[in-house]
Amino acid sequence: LQLISALAIITLLLRRWLRPRLVYAPCIFIGAIASLLAAVAVGHSGGFAMLCMTLSVMPETGSFAIPFGLVATLNKRAEEEGKTVSTALQMALLNCCVTVGQQVCTTILAAIEGSLSLEQALPCVFILAAVAQTVAGSGALCLDDAPPAEAMEAVESMDEASTAVEACA
Repeated sequence: LQLISALAIITLLLRRWLRPRLVYAPCIFIGAIASLLAAVAVGHSGGFAMLCMTLSVMPETGSFAIPFGLVATLNKRAEEEGKTVSTALQMALLNCCVTVGQQVCTTILAAIEGSLSLEQALPCVFILAAVAQTVAGSGALCLDDAPPAEAMEAVESMDEASTAVEACA
């Protein structure tokens, strides 16, 4: 699923049918749904657990494909505006951020296991993951991923609108 979904994401982004945030956010939301289902609906069903595990790779697939492209796009925009950018540093920081969630979940699971059994702790971590992914998916929808030309048009239209408001006042 990871290879197929990565190829589908790349195809969507190359054809420019959708903005990257509109591809990235659903990937994260699929992970949130998988985590929630793993917490409350799996029970002792091995097949359903495997389905949830399979779906849980979608945020990872999206996070490996889309944010790195956004950093490259934003850096290109900054270079065109004459700003100094460090693409290597931003990519390194982004790579670290991609793995922080795994580290946080492992640490929280270990802390919860101090007072609960593994069977009781895992649903708690899955619910925490679902909440975090829901917040992340909502944040991804707020990303500014407009191409430079569209971004400039948006700024110009905002300037025109503020000029019109000032003229009326």
